[in-house]
Amino acid sequence: MLIESLLIALAVSKMCGGKLSRLGQLSLSEPWLVPVALIIQSGLYWAAVREVGLGTEWTSQFLSIGSYCLLLLFTYRNRACPGMRWIALGILLNTLVIAINGGVMPVDPMLLPEESREALLHGQGTHGLMTSMTCLPILADRFYINIFGLKQMFSIGDILIDIGVFLLVLRTMLTKQKNSLRTQCVK
Repeated sequence: MLIESLLIALAVSKMCGGKLSRLGQLSLSEPWLVPVALIIQSGLYWAAVREVGLGTEWTSQFLSIGSYCLLLLFTYRNRACPGMRWIALGILLNTLVIAINGGVMPVDPMLLPEESREALLHGQGTHGLMTSMTCLPILADRFYINIFGLKQMFSIGDILIDIGVFLLVLRTMLTKQKNSLRTQCVK
């Protein structure tokens, strides 16, 4: 849903007279934290799907939770940016449910096609099936949307992240003064 939220934010911002060029004025601290976290998460997903062992089970859990901690550090360093507190709260909720459930995001099995349920039963991916033993199931991927054939499951944390991204793009594109975001986002 993140890409859809970004596209909607861009469209709404343009309709409200926002300038796309103002996104280039957004100055973020420690931007390298985001790609590093995404590379770690992509590597964990690749290793899980290919059934490549990363050592002990706690290694994968540590790397998974660690990648979310990098994202939380990024949001903290940029907390003055518009929408960043929403993003931080969403990442925190996702990190919490993943950490408390052994390093995987629980997924409501009733919303999955049979082949996806089978894959998760065999431990493929960075998600796991929600069961009666799942802790904090309200924070799991338990919501489903099908827009234009794009089927997605998401969590409360994902919704908060999407709100934050929308606000970040909207407020940045609508900002009138050239240097206001540079001074606002960097402390």
